[in-house]
Amino acid sequence: MKVGTDGALLGAWAPIDKVKNILDVGTGTGLIALMLAQRCPNALITAIEPNKDAALDAADNFERSSFADRITLIESTLQDFQTDERFDLIVSNPPFFKNSLPAPEPGRHMARHNDTLSHTELLNATNLLAPSGLLAGIYPAELWSVVKKDALNRGLIIAAEQPVKPLPEKPPHRVLFAITREAVPTAVDISADFAIETEERHRYTEEFTRLLKPFYLKL
Repeated sequence: MKVGTDGALLGAWAPIDKVKNILDVGTGTGLIALMLAQRCPNALITAIEPNKDAALDAADNFERSSFADRITLIESTLQDFQTDERFDLIVSNPPFFKNSLPAPEPGRHMARHNDTLSHTELLNATNLLAPSGLLAGIYPAELWSVVKKDALNRGLIIAAEQPVKPLPEKPPHRVLFAITREAVPTAVDISADFAIETEERHRYTEEFTRLLKPFYLKL
């Protein structure tokens, strides 16, 4: 499985104020868990992943990192995950290609389609939050409006929402979000007009570069 821009954005953006206990739902290659381990040197991270091959990749990446002693990997779906822990931060780059054709590889299908983790099931994860904890993720802009409505109907609080444009002149195609039950934490402060690339292909904007530079060898 490849490292995607969505996951990199979420790992760099997710609010981490006073975070000590993190759950990464659907860790895939382990990208977000590793980024959060880098950003939160005192945090313990539980990473869950239902796909066996992806879990093997994540395990290898965790073991090769300097954060291995702070990351616990569990092969499980969110629906089957059982714990008495309550988390300061739950983060997920969830599947979202609803009703689209299945990906040719089963692992990529699981990672990219919400028949394995619907947004309502992800919102249920707020039951695993500590009182001041939050759920952070990223969705397509058109799906975010549905997720936001459902979250508000549950009495949850939208602590932060960050539109992301592919290009400065394009409308937002993604929204980074943070949802909480009680507290309103602070997310990374980036512009309301945040875009990934400039008008020139593979030329990244100054804000994207500033946000992701701590995690890329070349950017």
